[in-house]
Amino acid sequence: MSNKILGAVASTVLGTTLLTASFSASADDHQLAISGNAGIMSDYIFRGIVQDDAVGNGGIDLEFGGAYAGVWAADVGDGIEYDLYAGYIHEFESAYVGAGYTAYRYTEASFDSDYDEINLYAGATMGAASVDIEYTMGEYDGTYSNGDDEYTFTAITGNYGGAYLTYGDWGKDAGDDMGSYFELGYTMELGGIELTGAVVDTTDADAIAEPDETQVYVALHWGFDIL
Repeated sequence: MSNKILGAVASTVLGTTLLTASFSASADDHQLAISGNAGIMSDYIFRGIVQDDAVGNGGIDLEFGGAYAGVWAADVGDGIEYDLYAGYIHEFESAYVGAGYTAYRYTEASFDSDYDEINLYAGATMGAASVDIEYTMGEYDGTYSNGDDEYTFTAITGNYGGAYLTYGDWGKDAGDDMGSYFELGYTMELGGIELTGAVVDTTDADAIAEPDETQVYVALHWGFDIL
């Protein structure tokens, strides 16, 4: 699983990266926009869970008005993860709401199984500060299901300048406790390349991660216009 959508930061909440990019796109002129992105992560951490290290990634996104669709892929060592997503964002004067669908797929079933999600999100901007909220309902066909393949995930991210703080919490996840996490990071732009450094602290993730595990990662991201 991953956080890559239109994304500058691969481990930030899906809504934060997706909405930041889409929010600033051509929602008002209703023209088709196509963009691409590429990057590398020292560690691929998604929603507090470590996926792999030294991961290259990239994707293509289409936007038309408030609608978006795209694909993102990453080399996770044991095959390729590729994610398909689409949705719609409605923008107000200084806020937004949106809904989307995300499908996570893997070329090698030994790495992970398929995930499908409905993503709901909202946010607001107040000067240099902003807040983003995500609520996800998903299901998967994985080894952790124990007969129950549904889960939820909730996250809130506060941003100020280039700094951000995310709190994410796994709700019902196949009857297991996937735990919660905090992520504190900072993003800066250097010659058209975005550099992000972050610390992720995961707590009570008894299902598939060590409790109270702290990770540090660095990510480089390049976004570019195609059309």
